[in-house]
Amino acid sequence: MLIKPSRTRIDMFWGYAAQGLNIGAGFLLLPLLAKHLTPDDVGLWFVFVTLASLAQLLEFGFQPTLARNVAYVYAGAATLSKTGLPSQIESDSSLNLALFVDLIGAARRIYRYVAIAATAVLFGAGSWYVCTLLTPSQSVRSSLLAWCAFAAGYVLNFYFGYLNGLLQGRGDVSIANKVIVASRCIFLLLGWIGLSLDWGLPALGLASLLSAFFGRWLAWRGLHADSHPEMQKLSGMVPRSSLVGLLWHNASRMGSVQLGAFLIQRASVLLASSFLGLAAAASYGMTMTILMTLTTVGTVVIQISVPRLSALQVQGNRRNELAEKYGEVLLVSWGVYVACALGLYFIAPPLLLAINANTGLLPSGLLALACCIFALELNHSIAATYLTTANRVPFVAAALISGVCIVGLGALLVRPWGVEGLLLAQGIVQLLYNNWKWPLEALRHLDRSLGEVLRAGWVGFRREAQHQQVK
Repeated sequence: MLIKPSRTRIDMFWGYAAQGLNIGAGFLLLPLLAKHLTPDDVGLWFVFVTLASLAQLLEFGFQPTLARNVAYVYAGAATLSKTGLPSQIESDSSLNLALFVDLIGAARRIYRYVAIAATAVLFGAGSWYVCTLLTPSQSVRSSLLAWCAFAAGYVLNFYFGYLNGLLQGRGDVSIANKVIVASRCIFLLLGWIGLSLDWGLPALGLASLLSAFFGRWLAWRGLHADSHPEMQKLSGMVPRSSLVGLLWHNASRMGSVQLGAFLIQRASVLLASSFLGLAAAASYGMTMTILMTLTTVGTVVIQISVPRLSALQVQGNRRNELAEKYGEVLLVSWGVYVACALGLYFIAPPLLLAINANTGLLPSGLLALACCIFALELNHSIAATYLTTANRVPFVAAALISGVCIVGLGALLVRPWGVEGLLLAQGIVQLLYNNWKWPLEALRHLDRSLGEVLRAGWVGFRREAQHQQVK
């Protein structure tokens, strides 16, 4: 059974829409947040988002690991391996239903445990931390109500998180992205209504919970669509053996990487809130949210391409196609990020000023520095994602060490230099290793220079354009 094409116009559209809205929903609400909430409540909202990202670490990278192994199964794998590519492939590249059932059973079991752990962390430690940050002007009851509704939505997403991994792995990237788009649009609509009615933070918490219910229902329907009769054949089949250990091997490594990513990109928001106060952290949190949105949008193409790249890795001797696909990813991602960053720098500040927002972005100099730091983050994240399609996660130690160093250096610099110290900590540590190491490793794996990869990507673009014209 073949994996669907990884980069069509419709996939690109839904990919950009989904990834933009996945993090960007908060970005699109920023004008209303800045206008209808106090700086303290804006800062608290970014703490909510950061705590949810911290809880996301409990997922331990299972979703990309699951998606990658599902792609191997749909490409004809008869067995799965902890490391490296599958050693046995079905002669007719057909779907091994028994192996697929084992994979789904392991995924359900894993996400059940993840949801239980997330409940304990979010409602326990998370609630305590939120209470420690509240100022005298904020209502404890209202703030906790908003937090509990927000946290409940995330627990629901954790419990059914395996649905997205299955959709992405079998090549239904557009369906997975449509689910995200629909869910985030519901959040935006309900959040906009609630803020406009001056319901404050509880409106955002309730919007998050209701959108999570809607999104999980859509994902279930998409997974069991009539166009996939193999899902009907699974009814009544029982897993033969547990693949939890196999998934855990690389998922635990990806989870460690996600912990490093949290320390690198998001822990600074908690440092700013703790050392500078909620109001002072609001501008920093707003800027970081927007830039993380831009980098997420920049990684859309590589995320869409993962099933196809994984299938090419399994099939072997496909270096030319791999190089072409990777080149296309780099060209599109770089172009999208640069265009969005320029828009952020020149358009966003006067827009916030025009609506008399209570909270603005960082000053222009710091904003430019942050844009450059996140551009380098985007570049090495793309390379790292490519390396995982060969079922290798070689950057675990680097991510963890870098994250710890950034938090440590940031804690030292935040008091004397404020926000500038937090940005410098991230930029300096990443330049020392990750920014150059993983792009270089990706090129070595492809056995191509950067120029050759980009030329191959450009050739792929031209071929696709000609193909579309013929259609």
